[in-house]
Amino acid sequence: MMKMNKILLWLIILVAVAALGPLLVIWSLNTLFALTIPFTIETWSAVIILGMFLKGDGVKFNNGK
Repeated sequence: MMKMNKILLWLIILVAVAALGPLLVIWSLNTLFALTIPFTIETWSAVIILGMFLKGDGVKFNNGK
């Protein structure tokens, strides 16, 4: 039972970090650049999509090697 509680706790922490991460990005951009980006589901989703695009692990080039 204790192992299940530990797994559940880590799962909750992971979901919380995943949900709060994009909001922290929006907050930091608003703070650093005096922007007025609203905290909405659209801007949250846009940060997720932008993060996936900028990470760029999906395409690898061999460059003839």
